[in-house]
Amino acid sequence: MKSKRAPDSDLSNLMPLLIGLWRRLHKEAGPPDVLQTREFRGVVTGLQTLQKGLQTEKDLIGKDYFADTQLLGAYLLYHWVIHYQQGLSLLNELPVVPRRVLDVCSGPVPFGFAALRHGASEVIAMDRSVNALQLGAEVAGRYGYPLNIRHWKNGNSPMPVEGEFDLIILGHCLEELFPSNQKNWMDQQEKFISKLLQRLTPTGFLLIVDDSHLEPNRRILELRDKLVQMGVPVQAPCIWRGQCPALQAKDSPCYAQREFEKPDLIKQFQRSAKINLGSLKMSYLILRSPKAQWPELPEEKLYRVISPPVETFQGTRYYLCGTDGKKVLGSNQKEHSIDTRAFEYLKRGELISVENALEHHNALDIIQGTKISVEAACGKPIPEQHKDQ
Repeated sequence: MKSKRAPDSDLSNLMPLLIGLWRRLHKEAGPPDVLQTREFRGVVTGLQTLQKGLQTEKDLIGKDYFADTQLLGAYLLYHWVIHYQQGLSLLNELPVVPRRVLDVCSGPVPFGFAALRHGASEVIAMDRSVNALQLGAEVAGRYGYPLNIRHWKNGNSPMPVEGEFDLIILGHCLEELFPSNQKNWMDQQEKFISKLLQRLTPTGFLLIVDDSHLEPNRRILELRDKLVQMGVPVQAPCIWRGQCPALQAKDSPCYAQREFEKPDLIKQFQRSAKINLGSLKMSYLILRSPKAQWPELPEEKLYRVISPPVETFQGTRYYLCGTDGKKVLGSNQKEHSIDTRAFEYLKRGELISVENALEHHNALDIIQGTKISVEAACGKPIPEQHKDQ
């Protein structure tokens, strides 16, 4: 594996490239950097169809909807940009850059492309849609990246790949592979995930990403608990090794939130399609190979911030989940010292250490002598004592 580096999104160059590919897909001529009014309206209609078919009525689940060029084009110009940025952020949480990567149910390969941007030397993308795979290959090819594509029908078909991988990606596809309205879907999902884990190198990772909405989020959390019970170690976001506290309460999601870079075209799509998305919100798991151990963390108590600041009659509060379970961090101080000033700027997803706080039940209160440090910013690897495992 190569040493890590963090690439920028390069969306200023990618957006014209995506528009050009959209034009080739639709056999349309026009300006290279903007859509004409008729074209724009067609993409918005496609986005609304995807929203309805995949999230509300779910009538597209299990279907090859990328066979419809309007839907494939809408995904390419909007969802591809979102999933690509998710990939850039989440892959940066790996302690090393993966060399050999498998992108399962890749679509036009936004996550695989993010892996290539991070420095992966080989990416294989599998999907049921040959058209989607070819679009992803064209994006990678324009950057000079080696992307291998494989046609793969579904989760019941043998995977057309051999060998082990440093990283396997499952991006936004669990419900499509194993619809929750079908019999024994949980058992089938578990068996499939177990097969993927067996395809990892001893130091490899499995990245699973889905939406932040309650249903897919709960699915990820329940899958996490099952895998932890099976002895699979978690790299991120969880540093708590027990059963997920979020599952103990009704309608209590736990998801990541990152900055969302929005080119003008993305903003226009959101306004026209009435999409309210100001940040990248996603449920995710980064799992280690079953042959590996849990990450070796420093001895101090560490916590993942799992909420935005919550204003209460007792002051500002943050929900945390850490090495000793779920906590609430609060402060009544009007001014913070240099040791606690980080409290005023905490973000959901950051990993922090808290020293000398006043503890009572599940609450941590900042008092004189408390020290708060950000140990890993959003999208950064956790601090491990030994990185040569």
